[in-house]
Amino acid sequence: MRNRLVNMRKNSQGENLIKYGYKVLKRRFTKWILHTDLFYVFSKPRRKTKAYISDIPPINRNHLQAANYFIDTRMPLNDKSVVYSLGISVDSSFDEFLTKNYGCEVYMYDPTPASIEYMAKQKNELFKFFPIAVWIENTTLKFSTPSFGGSSSSFIETNDFFYAEARTISKLMEDNGHSHIDLFKADIEGAALPILLQMIELDIIPRQLIVEFERYETEDSKIDEFFKKITFVRNILREKGYEEFLLPREKQKYFSLEMLFIKI
Repeated sequence: MRNRLVNMRKNSQGENLIKYGYKVLKRRFTKWILHTDLFYVFSKPRRKTKAYISDIPPINRNHLQAANYFIDTRMPLNDKSVVYSLGISVDSSFDEFLTKNYGCEVYMYDPTPASIEYMAKQKNELFKFFPIAVWIENTTLKFSTPSFGGSSSSFIETNDFFYAEARTISKLMEDNGHSHIDLFKADIEGAALPILLQMIELDIIPRQLIVEFERYETEDSKIDEFFKKITFVRNILREKGYEEFLLPREKQKYFSLEMLFIKI
């Protein structure tokens, strides 16, 4: 009887492993199909994104690669520079680059559990990490994690979610005693555009802006509205004396666009 129970347990574990393994493989394959660059031509939203970015000038010899982003060498940083880095996930290489090469403190914001756990292990004394979100009002936000992997966002709805405290840039600057920002980086899964619009309205004008504009929309009308808002921001920044550049993207192209704005 005992041997029979052991065999039943082994069979059950094997069936669960096979079932679980199938789900993992299916999830990875689906993610690969959705994100691979090989099939972007079959995606109208990605084709629209490619067409939109075609007239944005790329980075040039004035720009220095800082881990997975670029900064402008005409706007040198130093140990007194005020840097805000929004969206860390589990990669602080950009922030490490800044502290190592310029000796400045980096104010880092990310409310996701993975980022909080990751940052707890970092020993850089120049990191000023806060496990809160940045938004256009002081409130509590609901964040969801994409079904096929990726960073959590308040712009999607899934069964995997959590709540986090959120603060505006102006409130954070007040709390930190800052009157200006030298370098502002936002890779925050859809929230950068409204935050940037609010910063412009409040005349918070960093000398360098590194921003990723994520496109979650799939309907033509919503995609067109998304690009219309980005164009509106680009036009205002040009009027305020900014130059703009498109950052290169090696993988998962045409889902979003990363841009560098320089106040000359």
